[in-house]
Amino acid sequence: MKAIARKLIIRIAVLMVAILTTIALFADVESTGNLSMALNGDGIPQLIAVVAIWTVYHKWIIEHKFFIHTGTREKRCSLITAFLFTIFMIIGKAQAAEPDLKYALFAVILFFGYLPLFYLVTVFLMNIIDFDCQKQSGCKMGTLTNWLFEKHVTTGAMLVVILCRLPYLIAFYPCSMSWDGGAQICCFFGTEPFTNHHPPLISYLYGAIAWYSQEWGIPNIGMFFIPVIQTLLSAFAVSQVCVLFKRLGTPYWVRWGSLIYYAAFTVWCIFDCTVIKDTLYYPLTLLFALQLTACVIDSDWFWARKRNFVLLIVYTILMIQTRNNGVFVVLFAVPFALFFVKGKRVLLLAGTCVILFVNAALNNGLYPALGVISLETKEDTYCILFQQTAKYGQDYPEDVTDEERALLDTVFDYDEMVKVYNPQLADWVKNCLRLSEYHSADHTNKEFSAIKGEYFNVWFAQFLRHPMSYVKTFLECSYGYYYPEAKPYKEGTGFYEAQRHMLTSGMHAYRQVKGLGFARFLLQQVSKAEYLPGIGLLYRCGFYTWCVLFAVMYLIAKGRYRLLVAAVPAAVNILVCLVSPVNTCIRYAMPTMCVVPVLLGLLYYKDGAKRREMKE
Repeated sequence: MKAIARKLIIRIAVLMVAILTTIALFADVESTGNLSMALNGDGIPQLIAVVAIWTVYHKWIIEHKFFIHTGTREKRCSLITAFLFTIFMIIGKAQAAEPDLKYALFAVILFFGYLPLFYLVTVFLMNIIDFDCQKQSGCKMGTLTNWLFEKHVTTGAMLVVILCRLPYLIAFYPCSMSWDGGAQICCFFGTEPFTNHHPPLISYLYGAIAWYSQEWGIPNIGMFFIPVIQTLLSAFAVSQVCVLFKRLGTPYWVRWGSLIYYAAFTVWCIFDCTVIKDTLYYPLTLLFALQLTACVIDSDWFWARKRNFVLLIVYTILMIQTRNNGVFVVLFAVPFALFFVKGKRVLLLAGTCVILFVNAALNNGLYPALGVISLETKEDTYCILFQQTAKYGQDYPEDVTDEERALLDTVFDYDEMVKVYNPQLADWVKNCLRLSEYHSADHTNKEFSAIKGEYFNVWFAQFLRHPMSYVKTFLECSYGYYYPEAKPYKEGTGFYEAQRHMLTSGMHAYRQVKGLGFARFLLQQVSKAEYLPGIGLLYRCGFYTWCVLFAVMYLIAKGRYRLLVAAVPAAVNILVCLVSPVNTCIRYAMPTMCVVPVLLGLLYYKDGAKRREMKE
């Protein structure tokens, strides 16, 4: 009787967990404050889901038909991954939850609903990868596969990417102009102060092309060189992914999937046609990650060819010079590589010193000599702090002392700052700065720099009084980078319209072709694939954080720690995104997005496997 009762209790518990998982998947926490309505279980889809989930849980928990070959390390890593995924979902849903809903209580239901599901899925994926890795790799190749991924890797991959970019290059001829890209051109033209707020190297590149195309009377043809350069760079970076996959013997389905993703995904297509530094930064980050990964995985091959080390230095310098936060990628990734690389550590360390020296010489020597104004303080660095100050004023207005208010009102228009706080976009708060780059007398922002220490003292004093206010503000300003159901904000899936109007109203004569307006409209409709099941996740910043986290935990579970070097650039970029001025900005996430296929390929890499020499 005890055994029967025990089995019955287990079966009932499995059914209850299946119901909790269904509730977590279908919960409606936004439209009502009523707990019973938030359960949202009264529908045919929910009934089908609970039956399907109960069936799977029954086979897993009672029949023990899954995960026979799962070891203790894999289970622990899967549990950690599932726990983090669960926390991400709970935090994400909390941001849009109805205020009257007792979400803290409902979060407990979500926790016990999500955790077993994510654990099951994580272990299942790990088993699938293990099973694929154990299969024989000697599968037959088609003629196209052989030509593309074995005989003409670089040329073939670049050709595929360029062909997929052609409709965009034609429709958006000569280019699509972003706000930041236009601002950099304006700096070069002298209509705005030329500071190092944006990377000067890219301002010179975009500005020189715009200037000479205007001077030579070929505004459209000249500006078209920008998307051409960007397309060629991204195509080359993609080809190097395929080159690495060939040398590592990566399964062909991974190669095909990665190439299709890089070539046809609309985000890459439209941003390659857009004048914006992020389009140059993501392929350079990818090239840096590839070179550093090759250095760690196959040191003998890497150091046997001097050009590999030279390319690593060149890619790294260009990456740092393309976006200001590129230096953080180097500072985290290189020490990790030094720990795992075989031999030549001194040479790699020396190369890093050269990189940092060149970067410092350009930023502190060459650019100032050319007239670029060096900012004493870059206000974008402190956006999350500004957001916390504004939200604190909303949450605890009576707690702000007269002395603190006086200081804050010196730095900001404090009352307006508190009123316009927007967790999705820090620009509303930045626009309230009285001491800023824009208002600075000599454009160095020395006024804010002089009072910065006092502001930090106020910020820290308020943090000590109500730390949870700062924690909640940080979460609601950054959750979109790890919550996969948050849609992209601001530019969305790309710049399908020219944003910098001053460039089209007298300063420069470039114009998009009116007759191609319908083609641009059609291509914009293609990006609506973000609303399709499965495909839509590719347009979510948070989804890529999940991919990186899963890859990292899988590699840890298998003890392949040195392969984690490929994940460092992606992980650093995620951390940078968390304190960025815009929540769920897809262009900020692109450096992470482009590395994910590389991580997928490395999951199938076996240490010690025979590597093929490349003749390309």
